Amino acid sequence: MSLLWLARRDQRLYVRLATALLLSGAVGLGATAMVRGWPVHETSLIRDYLALPGVHAGWYVLMAFAVVAATTKTGPRIGVTFIALFAVVTALCTTEHPMVDLLPAAVGPLLAWYATGRLPRWGKRQSRAAGDAFPVVPQAGTASERVPLRQAG
Repeated sequence: MSLLWLARRDQRLYVRLATALLLSGAVGLGATAMVRGWPVHETSLIRDYLALPGVHAGWYVLMAFAVVAATTKTGPRIGVTFIALFAVVTALCTTEHPMVDLLPAAVGPLLAWYATGRLPRWGKRQSRAAGDAFPVVPQAGTASERVPLRQAG
């Protein structure tokens, strides 16, 4: 539900989150392969990687970054930050190798979020004229946050 909300609210943040999830997963999977040693069997590597509690905590951390960037309201920001911190602490306390789990739980997502924020914006449009801008219509109950609507026709 959070991903759907983000996709409707801000597609640039949604793309950034999706890219950060892929990047974080690739880095974590590579680090897990290096820790296990070579050669590795793909199915057991992926199964072992996805079984790490830090992987799931990393998803919470990235979603918290996206929600904090998407909203200006204090309540949701505090809530997702608390959930992400709780997930990371729980993941590190319930694993046999906390230092191995720290990479996919906190370090990987943090670096992936930062790296995706530094990527060049492909397909960035030229600035629009004032007449071409989308009208801003407030939604019910959100007077401070406006959502641009496309003109019909």
